[in-house]
This record gives sequence, C-alpha cells and structure tokens, in this order.
Amino acid sequence: MTTAPNHARIDGHLDLAYLAMQGIDLESNSIDRARYGVNFPALGEGAFKLIFATLFTEVGCDEPWGYANHMDVDAAARAARLQLRLYQGLESRGVIRIVRTQADLLGWNSPGPIRVVILMEGADPIESPQRAQWWFEQGVRMVGLTWAKGSRYAGGNAAPGELTAAGKDMVRSLDALGMIHDLSHLSDQACAQVIALSKGAIVASHSNCRSLVPGNERHLTDETIRAISARDGVCGLNLYGKFLANDRVATMDDVARHVKHVREVGGAKCLAFGSDFDGGFTPSDCPENAQRPEDAPKIEQALAQAGLTPVELEGFRSENWLRVLRASLPKN
Repeated sequence: MTTAPNHARIDGHLDLAYLAMQGIDLESNSIDRARYGVNFPALGEGAFKLIFATLFTEVGCDEPWGYANHMDVDAAARAARLQLRLYQGLESRGVIRIVRTQADLLGWNSPGPIRVVILMEGADPIESPQRAQWWFEQGVRMVGLTWAKGSRYAGGNAAPGELTAAGKDMVRSLDALGMIHDLSHLSDQACAQVIALSKGAIVASHSNCRSLVPGNERHLTDETIRAISARDGVCGLNLYGKFLANDRVATMDDVARHVKHVREVGGAKCLAFGSDFDGGFTPSDCPENAQRPEDAPKIEQALAQAGLTPVELEGFRSENWLRVLRASLPKN
C-alpha cells in the first residue's frame, strides 16, 4: 500500500518561532535545505495542514529565546512573548490561523492558512499559576512544565526533580483552563506526579520509547505510554535519529519499531506525528527518507509495509491528534 501525497496531516511539535529567531524565513522557498527542513512551503509540500508550534525558551542562554535562570521570570516571559507576537503577526497577515476553539478545527484540512496550536515548551515564562489564564487568553493551548533543564515548576529529563509546590498549583491552574499537559521533557518523578495530579488531557508531543533506546529519561517508559493511553492521549513520534537508535545511524526500520511499540503498549489510538524537525538538529540527523515534512508519505508507506492498517495510518496521520483537540478545546 502507498499513501496518497495529498492526505492532510498534523505534526505535534515544531519550533517555528525558535527558527525565526535564528533568522530563518518561514515563508521563503529558498532556505538552506541541508541545514533546515521546516518552514511553511515545506509543510505545504508535505500536506501538513495543522501543526503544534512552540514557545520555546531556554534557561542559561543569552540568545533571544533565552533567560538567565529559573528565577529570571521577567526575561523568560519576555522571550516567550516575542515568539507569541511572531505567531500573532503571522495570523494577522493571513499566513496562519491560530486554533483556540473547537470551531477553529472546522475545515482544518481545506485550502487556506495552516492551522496552528500554540504549545509552550517549558513553563518558566508563566509568571505564576494565576497568570496561566493570561497565556490561555493569548492562544496557548498546551503546556509542558519544563524543557530538559528543569523549571521553577518541575524537574526535567536533564535536571531530575519532582514537581515544586508552585508546579502542583500550576497543574491545577492548567486543568481549570482546559490546557493540554505535555509530558515530553519531564523527569520521571515529575512525569508520574503530573499524571497522578492532573485531571485534563495528557500527551507526549515529541517522545519515543525508552525500551528501544534505554538509558535516557527523555524517552517514555512503557508505564507512561500506558498512562497516556488510559487518558486517551497520544505519543508524538520524534524523528531525531539519536532518539530512534543508540550508538548507530537510525533508519526507517527504527521509525517503524517505535511506532509499532507504541501501538503494542498503548494501542493505535496513541500513534501520532511529533517530528520536532529542526528542533536543534539538521535534516541529516534524521533517518534517510524521514528528514523533512515532504517525506511524510514515505514514512507512512514504511509504516504500512510494517503492518499498520489504513485506519491506523489515518490515526497516526491526523485523527488521533484531532480526537485530543476536540475533547480539550473550548467549543467557541
């Protein structure tokens, strides 16, 4: 079986504002394809009609997306607001349409601006649990409490630790707003606590299977995959080669292995794209034929050859992310 190139797709994790802050023209047809894989023309060629675009901020970094330390609240919030204004500016020019409600999903796969769900990757920019509402009003619909290095709210995969008292309050605030919780990058301790404490939707926007690439908290345990499945969430497939195979070059077979493992542990309803293309790595760091949005049909063809059914492929392509959004977003 082959998949038609015009199937509309959803990608659960792309750092577009981060790329724009590096000087990448998100609308150009002439970016350096060896260094960068993602912008709007590339997404169009891959038939990606809805994406989750991040507000990515990095602690201990003096770049425009960075801030000095976890207590440097104003700088963290300023860095995220810069990215938020970028997305809002793109929307004002008709380049994108920000998804805020279930109504914004109508016709998502029709011609027109690409739909964008705003995902905050690392919650240090949210000044306090009480301020979460302001970010929701600005269009943020998914929050991961930390990036790798931890935050005021939670330990990260490179900075182990539990939820802080403020982090527990933040989980409750996000629940009250209907925000989706993103487990990617949480430490094991914090991940288990978010699962236990939260009442809202939980997903891993861009994480693979730890049983296949052991030794790194960045990847999901089978227990976490089962918890996500029990809450009707998804696990977004990350296409960074080092997250697909340890100590060797990753291949399309590794892509299929991770997808099939998620299906085995959590069921086909958990399958989804969450590529993280250009999230700090180049197309050549991904498996051959799985390096750019335009490669999506090749990925799906490989998954079909590995045994996924047409219904399972449709879930992976778009329907599973749509289910999460329809269950979580306000109606209007």
